[in-house]
Amino acid sequence: MVNSVPYQLNKRETKFIECPSRFLLPVKTPKLTVITNATLTSDPVKSNEDFTVVGSATLLKSVTKDASFVVEFYDSNNNPISGGGFTGNLCNPQCPTNYYQIDFTTRAPPHLPSNYSIVLAFVGNQVPHRIVTACGFASGLSG
Repeated sequence: MVNSVPYQLNKRETKFIECPSRFLLPVKTPKLTVITNATLTSDPVKSNEDFTVVGSATLLKSVTKDASFVVEFYDSNNNPISGGGFTGNLCNPQCPTNYYQIDFTTRAPPHLPSNYSIVLAFVGNQVPHRIVTACGFASGLSG
């Protein structure tokens, strides 16, 4: 008779934290909300596969018609990874608003490196990729 203990697989869940200053323009962005409650399905994100981002943000600064929500991927040297992610208009009939529900599906870049980061951000359309309202950052990811 062989006694065995079942192996418990501890699934790593992607956690979003405050964005490093290198992603913020201007660096001292006032009233920036940190997006921490977003979840990813599938997690980890895999190259060239669809994934869903779900969460919400209660913003310190209201979203207006000029804002977009973006998901961007970066390699370990903080260079953007092209070919995936998401950019979408935030405005809805309730704009301007300080609450935003995040729920969308998009595709990952075709070639994710072994170590990458994801940025979730509310950006201004007038200056593309200028994080003006909210940001969440997850690093050390591998797919």
